[in-house]
Amino acid sequence: MKTYMITGASKGLGEAVSVQCFQEGNHCILVARSTNVALIERAKLQGAQVTSISADLSIMEQLPAVIERVFSEIGNSDELYLINNAGVVEPIKPAGQLEQGKLELSMKLNYLAPVILTNSFIDKTKDFTGKKTVVNISSGAALRPIHGWSAYCSTKAGLEMFTRVAGLEQQKEENPVKIISFSPGIMDTGMQANIRMADEKDFADAELFQSYKDKGTLRSPQLVAEKLFRLLEGDQLENGKFYDIKELI
Repeated sequence: MKTYMITGASKGLGEAVSVQCFQEGNHCILVARSTNVALIERAKLQGAQVTSISADLSIMEQLPAVIERVFSEIGNSDELYLINNAGVVEPIKPAGQLEQGKLELSMKLNYLAPVILTNSFIDKTKDFTGKKTVVNISSGAALRPIHGWSAYCSTKAGLEMFTRVAGLEQQKEENPVKIISFSPGIMDTGMQANIRMADEKDFADAELFQSYKDKGTLRSPQLVAEKLFRLLEGDQLENGKFYDIKELI
């Protein structure tokens, strides 16, 4: 049995990734602030076991309980996957104009939560000898500066370096966890809609991102999820590597 733990599972890429794991015999643990009832029903119709956990991963005090609940559901699995997808692009403002509360939310959801979950995954599966994989959903913003995205770029860059270091460390382990970053590129999701709503004085590339929508160049999250799962099905993952959707299409 394959067990998939997916954060931010109720919409966007998280929902599309969840659908990919809905196969008979799989166990899908869906973590999100809100429950997608239709998604859960679809899982059951397709023969997958599904566990829905309602949690706000930006509330650090909730994380220990979420972690205990998630790992109590693993059961007799042959393969374990943690897909850290939950994240926010906001606040979209130049440095010096960032609201502290929104900045803290970005740091917690984009960086601290996936780091803590990955750390716990490594610890709690150290005696598990089956296939173990962590996917940290990344972005090209982790590798280059973008005007108005100081919070998003820096949190994704931090997660990228954590992934590289943790992947390097796992190479020396007897039962290593494969830990990778995956950049899904520009997709037709609610996050992109939020980006297009940003004021041009706050986000210099606002017109460019609007053109992606107008020209129909945004990828569907379903296509991206399919490519991610095809990548995970192989045995050639390189620990700590940054994988870009553009290399898989």
